[in-house]
Amino acid sequence: MKTLRQLHLYLGCIFAPLIIYFSISGAWQVFRLNDVPKDQTPTAMQSFFHELSKPHTNSTLPGLSPKTERSVVFNWLAALMSIGMVITAALGLILAFRYSKSPKLLFVCVGAGVLVPVIFLVLH
Repeated sequence: MKTLRQLHLYLGCIFAPLIIYFSISGAWQVFRLNDVPKDQTPTAMQSFFHELSKPHTNSTLPGLSPKTERSVVFNWLAALMSIGMVITAALGLILAFRYSKSPKLLFVCVGAGVLVPVIFLVLH
């Protein structure tokens, strides 16, 4: 179990900055805050979100030309981060169930984590 905790710790620390960035930029993209209208001048806020979305949407740094070639290495890092996040979350669940005094409550929480998003999507 000590090895699992250490793996969870190190993977979490390695991928946390990128996970936080992708989570935040993904959140504002859900609300289309990064969209720049083609027929009008973008507002300062639209430009701000659009530029900060470039690593997430184009695999380029903010401020670079749209014609700048995408970073294949960054794409692989993002894919690795995704795999790392899945492993870290799975390890977190294993550790939670292993050390919990109330596994029934954990099952309810995990079930809610699956069902609530599905319900929200169905009830839209």
